[in-house]
Amino acid sequence: MIVQASTATPELETRDWRFLGGFTTLALISGVTIGLSKVVTQFFALKIGATPFQIGLIVAMESIGMVLVTVPAGFIISRFGARRVYAIASLGPMVINLTLAFTSFLGVASWVSLAASLLLIGLCIPFRIVSMNSTFLANLPRVGVSKAGWYRAALTGGLSLLGPALANLLVPHIAYGWNFVLIAALFGLMGFGSLFFFGDEAPPENATLTPGHILTTARNLLRNRDVSESCLLEFTSSATGSLFSAFIIVTAGTIAGLTRADGVSIMLFQGATAVTLLFTGGGLTRGLDKWHGYAIGLISATVALFLLGTVNSFWLLGIGAIFLSIGSAIVHLINMRLLSRHPGEKSQISGLYNLASMSGSVFGAITGGLMTQFTVVQHIYLLWLPLLWLAASGLFVISRKPVTQ
Repeated sequence: MIVQASTATPELETRDWRFLGGFTTLALISGVTIGLSKVVTQFFALKIGATPFQIGLIVAMESIGMVLVTVPAGFIISRFGARRVYAIASLGPMVINLTLAFTSFLGVASWVSLAASLLLIGLCIPFRIVSMNSTFLANLPRVGVSKAGWYRAALTGGLSLLGPALANLLVPHIAYGWNFVLIAALFGLMGFGSLFFFGDEAPPENATLTPGHILTTARNLLRNRDVSESCLLEFTSSATGSLFSAFIIVTAGTIAGLTRADGVSIMLFQGATAVTLLFTGGGLTRGLDKWHGYAIGLISATVALFLLGTVNSFWLLGIGAIFLSIGSAIVHLINMRLLSRHPGEKSQISGLYNLASMSGSVFGAITGGLMTQFTVVQHIYLLWLPLLWLAASGLFVISRKPVTQ
């Protein structure tokens, strides 16, 4: 199936640039907060004696919570609007991080309490993510598909670049409790700022929120080939990215001559490449046949996993991280282009797409943690290769079946 995009670039008005500027700023702050939280959490888990398997479970807990409510979040946002839902959902992570700060100061934190806290945070995050993703998808046809990667670029810039860099600066010099206080303050800032950015929507009053209606609507959306294929690709991409981010710090710490700080630096390589490609790649992939794009993504991920699983050089590991970001960026740009043109309710589509992303993150972290039980940490990247190609084969099978368009 070939999807051609119009080569015309819309002339953006002042309000469009204002939207892009405000939206990418909010996404950047969100990414910084989550990236800072992920690194601080991993270092804190190591400090309190968590094993690699336990760290995998801790990382996965947030994604498990997200999986549980992502699809309902899309329908709730469709009913009540992104503005109020985003603001309310930001309060949960703020309170939970303040609680983590309190337990850290008292010295009573354990890996179990850390995992439970991330599970609770995960129940709040989908309402924030789906609010932003659906708002961006709804505005993308107006601002142009060449900007398709801007949201994830800003989010990734904070998540994989600025957030870890900030954590690298803060963790050696500031107590973990104060790091959690800072994370809580950032969540509060975003919740307050969103009240001035998101539009004051007028959602339909007759929107149905029953489980049966949600399941039926989701099933109908997945009958569309673009939606189902995009979700499968996002699941695979997120699982692979989760495997990388959950274990690269631990992996670097097990390689002679490298440190955990080097693992953070490798994350920065991955983040910098992803941000650059997502900001600039929308125009380059605008007319790219989706199957060619998916093939490039598969080959890039294969090269990345091979390097990450075999080399012991900082620079070669960095190159592997760069290849991983190339593959994920191309897949995301094509998926966003296809989903933005779907006529369905964007918050509901975003719920399914983010469910694929979050469940992939759970699968990657937990499966990687299980693999560390019978092999050295670095070799989990090699063991992931058969799973990656199995997913590619599954996509090929799906594409051969007749699907309602």
